[in-house]
Amino acid sequence: MSPVAAFLAKCAIVLSCLLTATTAWSIDDAELEAIEIEPGVEYYVRLKSGDVMTGLILDIVIDEKGARVQIATAVADVSIYASDIAWIGTREQAHRSRNRGFVVPTAEPIGRDFYFGVISAAIPTVGFGLFDVGSVVLARSFIPGLSMREQLSLINLKATVYEAENGLVESGRQFYAVGINGTWLNDVNFIGHLYGVGTFTGARSRVSSVVFAKAFGRDDYTVNLGTLGSSFRFPYASGTFGIGLMIDVRFPEFHDLHAMAELWGVDLARPAQSVFVLGLRKVNTSTTMDFGLGLFPGGALAPVINFAYTP
Repeated sequence: MSPVAAFLAKCAIVLSCLLTATTAWSIDDAELEAIEIEPGVEYYVRLKSGDVMTGLILDIVIDEKGARVQIATAVADVSIYASDIAWIGTREQAHRSRNRGFVVPTAEPIGRDFYFGVISAAIPTVGFGLFDVGSVVLARSFIPGLSMREQLSLINLKATVYEAENGLVESGRQFYAVGINGTWLNDVNFIGHLYGVGTFTGARSRVSSVVFAKAFGRDDYTVNLGTLGSSFRFPYASGTFGIGLMIDVRFPEFHDLHAMAELWGVDLARPAQSVFVLGLRKVNTSTTMDFGLGLFPGGALAPVINFAYTP
């Protein structure tokens, strides 16, 4: 078996184990009793079986079998015991990957969550929130054929500085954030960016736009590809401005399937260097799976396959 095939096989095994684990746990009675019901707000309930229910919470009741929630679904009013519930929260809270698109960060914070995942089957990543405002993302690639000194590394620090109703749609919100990130293309090639991002949300959609500038690092780089290909040189001057746009729309017939599109370019002066990605996101309260196709400069096409797990 080739190194790439062996690596992908290991990723598949880990993915299978995580997906199994997400349906094995349940909340306890104390967690259910502690929920503060928000009147008129739709809640999302994922059962241990994997089924999902949404609706308004009518009441939380304690009886001889334990705590149970009474929820008004589109079909009927039902009661569910805590021992059958894997996760419960508002519909907005249920989308726990809303802090990011395929690549473009949104202005929404990670909050009190943390996640770990794999980008493009070769870049493990970890993200966690700080005090409902700060968000930290760390990544380091393990691409077969590259030595450890030739891998890619990333650290991204983001602070959500403002949140309010957006005044455009009912229940819609607006978020604004600023951030700084550092990327190493090989261990010797450091690139630092400053950025600002705004996000507007609706009942089933969110739109994010980001503006960033290269602020740190050299103006010229040489990237080594190890056994994967020849090294290449590229210029990237400090002060260069770039933009990004991300659109995320949930299909009305599904609880957890989203269509997503992203466009980003690192240099406004060279629009031909932009990248466009179109794909789907399958997401529940604990797992996120992205499947897309990216159009890169020069007409090259490449798959985008990401996975993340939020405990």
